[in-house]
Amino acid sequence: MKIAAIVDGGGNAIPFGEPGTVTLFSYEEEAWFVIDSFAYDLGEQYGLRDLKESTQALAARFGDCRVLLVSDVSGYPRTMLLELGFTLWSIEGAPENYLDRVKQKTAEAAEAKAAVVTANQPKVTESLPVPKPLGGSCAGVYTIDISQAQVCGGNHNSREILIPFFKTTQFTRIDILCDHVPKWFSGELADMKLNYSTEPVQNGRWLVSVRSHAHRNGHKSGCTTCG
Repeated sequence: MKIAAIVDGGGNAIPFGEPGTVTLFSYEEEAWFVIDSFAYDLGEQYGLRDLKESTQALAARFGDCRVLLVSDVSGYPRTMLLELGFTLWSIEGAPENYLDRVKQKTAEAAEAKAAVVTANQPKVTESLPVPKPLGGSCAGVYTIDISQAQVCGGNHNSREILIPFFKTTQFTRIDILCDHVPKWFSGELADMKLNYSTEPVQNGRWLVSVRSHAHRNGHKSGCTTCG
């Protein structure tokens, strides 16, 4: 589990866009550690293009971390961060005081999404599974349980299922339940301009949420069905 925060010189959270220090926390062996820390300053004058490039570079440095703690974020910056798959937390004071709570809430949200994925898949399948749309108010959101079909262990099978979907289907997000994150994701998803985040769920499995910001199908962020 990784959580990022933007803080001032006193270690307290500040609004996104103000100059400060980005700290990246990682939960390892039942304790939190700082694994990266660097200055972040957009400068006094910046446009939307500068903001977009800076935010994309920030997301790339975060790796698979998509949880960000700040004191406030609104307008286009908020929209940009949500498009990149971030879960945003508004906090006051030191982020260290919130890490355990955010970890718990993030895990609960991942479990809820995993439950939706499992419920949306057939219990027994003789052929390779295919992503299923949630439909309704969640237009553009798909789910698939690859681990249930016991094909996530082979990179060839996950490619066989997901590459055609990524290339031919208009989607805003697909939640993928698997035994491990496919190794080819880190390189090939970036080439396809797709963002993804990962969260551990029960029984040693992973929930991987892949987002596309090339297509808009009317899905509203914050939907009570899919998050």
